[in-house]
Order: sequence, then C-alpha cells, then structure tokens
Amino acid sequence: MAKKKDAITLRITRRELATILAALRFHQAENLQAGRAIPDRFIKEIATDGGLLKPLKSEEVGRLCERLNTDEGSQSTRGLVIEPPHNESGDEPLYRVVYAIDVNAAGPLKAARQAYVIMAAPESQPPVLEVIDHRGKSISIDLSQEAPA
Repeated sequence: MAKKKDAITLRITRRELATILAALRFHQAENLQAGRAIPDRFIKEIATDGGLLKPLKSEEVGRLCERLNTDEGSQSTRGLVIEPPHNESGDEPLYRVVYAIDVNAAGPLKAARQAYVIMAAPESQPPVLEVIDHRGKSISIDLSQEAPA
C-alpha cells in the first residue's frame, strides 16, 4: 500500500484526463461544499482509500485540477513519453521498438540523419532497445548481450 505522501506516475490520454478533471470538479462541487464531511459513504470510501487517508479539501481539489490542467503537472515525468502501439489483430503481436541515441548536431534534421548513419553503419555496436507491447508493458533489450541469431 502506498504511503500518503508517495507520488505516482500515471499515463493517461487527453480524453481520460478530461474525465478525471470533470469527476474532480463534480466531487468538489457536490461533496466538498462548505467543508462538510463527504455525505456519500461510497465516495468517502474512495476519497479516503478505505479510511487510510484524509480526504482532500475543496481548495486542494482545486489546486490538483490546476496542476493536472497545466504543463506543471507533467514536469515530474521528464523526457519523451512514447505511446504503445495499437492492439492490432494479426498473425503476430505488434510491438513498438524504440532506439534512443544521443548525437551532437546543428539541428533536428541533421541529428536525425546523423543517427540514421550511425544506426546503419555495419561497425556500429548493437544497441539497447526499448520494446513496448500494445498494453504499454516495456522491456529493455541489450542486443550486445544477446546470443547471435
């Protein structure tokens, strides 16, 4: 069980975020009016994680909505977020394979071209790849550690 102050990382779509914000604002308007106790016991059970946590006050819900609604909310997750591939039906599962490489270059196009040259060079070392399935499960594979096929 996570502790009260523990932060979590959550990957959601814009549509899911809109629903979460709507639910929070509804909760703020309907359940947290005038600082009273949450009237609905099922909502109170969720808001307190079964009585383990103190529920957020109306002002805290407002601040949370603001954080979720701005770029500030996404600053805790640094870097590029890569979505998993869609769930395609076929003979074999669909995977998204990500090859990350750092290069110095005068601009994005030159960086992309330089990365391609490095990737295609026969003398290049085998890379470490991130492989993501349609459910978002990711695994790192270091091809230099793999037995030759």
